[in-house]
Amino acid sequence: MIAERSQKELRRGIRSLAVSGILAIAGIGSWLVYSQFWSQAAKPVVAPLVTVERDTIETTINESGTVELRSQQTLKSPTEGAVEQVLVQPGDTVKAGQTLVVLRYPERQTALANQQVKIQKQTLTLERDRQKILELQEQLADEEREQQKLENLSKQGALAQQRVQEQVTQVRELRTTLRNTESGIRTGALELESLQLEKQRIQQQLRDTVVTAPIDGLILDVKVKDGDGVELRTDLLTLGDPSQELVTLQLSTLNAVRVKVNQPARITVIGPDKQVFTGRVQSLYPQAIAPDTQEQNSRRGSSQSNQSTVPATVRLDRPTRSLIPGSQVNVELVIEERPNVVALNTEAIQRTGATPFVWIRDAEGKAEKRSVDLGLEGLVTVEVKSGLQPGEKVILPPPEPPLEPGMQVTPQTEAKPSVTPASP
Repeated sequence: MIAERSQKELRRGIRSLAVSGILAIAGIGSWLVYSQFWSQAAKPVVAPLVTVERDTIETTINESGTVELRSQQTLKSPTEGAVEQVLVQPGDTVKAGQTLVVLRYPERQTALANQQVKIQKQTLTLERDRQKILELQEQLADEEREQQKLENLSKQGALAQQRVQEQVTQVRELRTTLRNTESGIRTGALELESLQLEKQRIQQQLRDTVVTAPIDGLILDVKVKDGDGVELRTDLLTLGDPSQELVTLQLSTLNAVRVKVNQPARITVIGPDKQVFTGRVQSLYPQAIAPDTQEQNSRRGSSQSNQSTVPATVRLDRPTRSLIPGSQVNVELVIEERPNVVALNTEAIQRTGATPFVWIRDAEGKAEKRSVDLGLEGLVTVEVKSGLQPGEKVILPPPEPPLEPGMQVTPQTEAKPSVTPASP
């Protein structure tokens, strides 16, 4: 009996010790968790800071375009024939009216000579007919005086009436001959005019065999050589005015509605050697053009899809003398610009709620939310209309841990780098 009571008391003691141990372990665990929590809460968040500054904010459109010269054009053969002589080569500077290409057309030379002979013959015929008219007019005047004389004699009874009738008939015939001759002259004059018009047409064809420069310009390409046969409207050469450089481009319909004439543009050479030139939008086509129509017209700029595009032209402010006509360049069209405004990196703007805000590091180094009113947004910066002043520091929030108001923030530049122990 005494033994049983001793065993029960022993078991109760063991249970009490076990419960006390469990409670002790739980207390130690709670203390460790509590310590870890406050340790983490007290550890500052390391994050970069950006300075609020004044800057120019822009919204832009980027397109690819093709360089051209002002009045750039391809001269075509005005007639068929053969190339007699090409007098220029690429790179030559020419003056308006200067002969560039001479075509050979011997058949037209022969036709002009024959036409000149016909004109000379017709001119001589008209001269003879005019002389004949003068003679007929003089003869008619004499016969009419004679008729008047005979009629007076007949009235006096000194001359038979038959003789008077014969004179009247002769005068009538002379008048008919005169009228016919005058009519012949009018017909001959019309024929001479027709011959002269044909001569002018042949002369124009001969003038077309001499191709001259329509403008002062630079020869960009010559497509024919001496002896080549050409058809009507065969491409001969290309020239343009180097005093002004243009860039032609194709705008998507979505971008075209944002573009206006005289908007500023920046032209950049595509490649490793980046050069930026300034210009302005000179013209904007009033309608969109389908791809098949673009192919039929001159190829202007780059069309990246099968959708309709709107041709536009940008004029450089100054001739560069270095851009190569036909080369591809990048065109940045400035759609809207706000100079000297409070600007901030878009990465610093938080948009988790209805009102955008930024994180500010207060005087105690703690994170603080501040609402901002935004304006024009560019590619990497945005206009801050209110809520910030130039010179203030804004936190770029790290991905982890998420910032909360009151968190201690250490600027990334002030964070001490971790030191790796040296190997023994």
